[in-house]
Amino acid sequence: MKTLDLKDSIGLMLKRSAKSWERAADIELTERFGLTGGKWKIIVGLSIKEGITQKHLADMMFVEAPTLVSVIDRMEKDGFLTRKSDPEDRRNNLIFLTKKAKKIVDPIIDCIAELRDIGLDKISKKDLEITKKTLMQINANSEEFIREKGKKTDPDIWTNPENKSQKTLVKV
Repeated sequence: MKTLDLKDSIGLMLKRSAKSWERAADIELTERFGLTGGKWKIIVGLSIKEGITQKHLADMMFVEAPTLVSVIDRMEKDGFLTRKSDPEDRRNNLIFLTKKAKKIVDPIIDCIAELRDIGLDKISKKDLEITKKTLMQINANSEEFIREKGKKTDPDIWTNPENKSQKTLVKV
């Protein structure tokens, strides 16, 4: 029987690194702003492009749209978001940040930058550039495989250079 040495799995290393960073961000942003459960990601996402549908926001968060329903409800109740009927399609609501949320966007981004610097401490610029290039290639390879199987890839609305409506929040 074949065995798989999971401690050398690049996929698990990537997932673990991402989860660790996300956990650190959740802890720090909960302490500083009371934003639990990734609510800060919704605020940051909407600061890039607000007035979008729940589906578009879900794509930005890499989750399914129904997953966001209760979080959006809670954030609206807490005064961070408002919903307005889409004039082009009344079946949809467009989601906007409130003044309360807009006031904390810059401090959230500063916090994320601090956490990024902690995570990248003791990593040379050269190693970081190699890592970014390698990760981009892993992503490209995986997406090519997905397309070859006739499936759709996730929309790349964070880093797609074709998307002119996006702005850079924190440059690594």
